[in-house]
Amino acid sequence: MKKVIRVYDDIAGRGEKYASILRKMRVVRRNFEKVESIAHKDFTNELEELNERQRRTRLGKKWDDRTIQLDQTAVFVVDYDLLNASKVTYLTGDNVAYLARCFSSCGLILGLNIDLKKAGENPFDLTLRGHPESFCDVNIGSKQLGNEGLWNRRTEGFRPWHWPPLLNYLKSLDNKFSEVVSHLDNPIGDVIEIKDITMYSPRSVTEFIGGDPAKITFRKFVEKSENGLRGRDKSASDEMVGRIASARLSTWLEQIVLPRQDLLVDAPHLVSRYPSLLKGDHSDISVWNRTTSFNTFDKIGLNYETIEEYRFRKVHWLSRPAWFWIGLSRSAQIKEIKEPWETETTKYVFCEDSSNFQEKERCKTLYMESDSPYNRRFIRYFADEGVDYQPRARLL
Repeated sequence: MKKVIRVYDDIAGRGEKYASILRKMRVVRRNFEKVESIAHKDFTNELEELNERQRRTRLGKKWDDRTIQLDQTAVFVVDYDLLNASKVTYLTGDNVAYLARCFSSCGLILGLNIDLKKAGENPFDLTLRGHPESFCDVNIGSKQLGNEGLWNRRTEGFRPWHWPPLLNYLKSLDNKFSEVVSHLDNPIGDVIEIKDITMYSPRSVTEFIGGDPAKITFRKFVEKSENGLRGRDKSASDEMVGRIASARLSTWLEQIVLPRQDLLVDAPHLVSRYPSLLKGDHSDISVWNRTTSFNTFDKIGLNYETIEEYRFRKVHWLSRPAWFWIGLSRSAQIKEIKEPWETETTKYVFCEDSSNFQEKERCKTLYMESDSPYNRRFIRYFADEGVDYQPRARLL
C-alpha cells in the first residue's frame, strides 16, 4: 500500500492548508508518497460507507472490500469540530475516528484541536492526562502539525514528551496487529508481558481495559469494555478486533500506564531518580539528554546491564524504552538503593514540554493529574512562543 497522508476539515480550504504544511516538511516528503486533503463530497461518501459497514456488522455480516480512501490511508488527520460536515447531526472528529478505526483499515489517526475551546491551537495539557477516551491515536493542536519533533525527533524547542514519534508509531502498528490477531483469546497481560504490574495497578489504570490484564483477553476488551466497540456495534472479523485492540491498547500504555512513571518508567525519569545508572560525565547536560533520544535501550547512555531483568521487552508496544518500576526500585544492584545516604544531586531536571533536560532554575514545576506518587514534574515553559498551558492551577 502506498504511504499516503489524508487530511479532512469541514471548513473550505483548511484541509488543504494543513496538507500544504505537511508537504513542506522534509521528514514527511521522505517518508510518504503523497499528502492530500479530502474534498467534502468525497468525505461524505466515505462516511456513508463507514456507516453502512457499521450497519452490516450489527446484522452479523462482514465487510472486506477495501473500496474507500481511508482503507488506503497510512495517516488520517481530522479536525475535531466538524459542524459543517453533516446536516443531520453534530459530527466530531472523534466520531469519525471511531468509525475509521472500527470499520476501515486506516492506519494512524491524528486528531486536531480537541482542546480548542480550552487551550487553543497550540496547547500543552498540564494534567498530562491526555485524551485516552478519544479514538484518535494522538491528539494535537493544528499549529503543532508542522512540528518536526512530532514526526521524528529534535532536541530544542517545544516538543511534548508524551508525543510518540509518529513515524515509529506508524511502523509499530503492523507488529502490534500481527501479535494481537494471533492471540485474540489470550490474556492481554500474557501477550504484552505486563503481568508484573497487574497486582500493583490501581483501578484508575485497569478500568480502561475493563479489569485485570492478566484475565482480560484482547477479544473481550474490544467487545465488552467501554473503550472498544461502542453501544450495539459488533465485531465482524478477527482482523477488525485486532485493529481495534492494537490501537486502543497502545493508547492505554502510552497515555495511562507510562505517564504515571510508577508502573513503567522511561529513561529520563529513571536517571532523574537514579543518576548512578547514567554513563559519562554527569556535569555534562548532553550526557543526560542521550536518554531522551527514543533510541533503543542499549544506545541511550545507560548502564543497562544493571537493570536488564526489569526491562519491558515488548518494545513495539511503547514509543520509548521502559522498565518495570516495582522490581527495579528494590534492586540492590542500584547504588541509590544500596547506599541511599550517598544519593547524587544534580542541577538538571527533565522537562515534559521540551523532551530534554534543562537547568532546574530555568524551569517551572507542575503537578500532573494522577494518583501516582511521582506526579511532580517540570516544564521549560514556552508561553512566550505561543504555547497555551492549561489548566494554569497545575503550575506551582
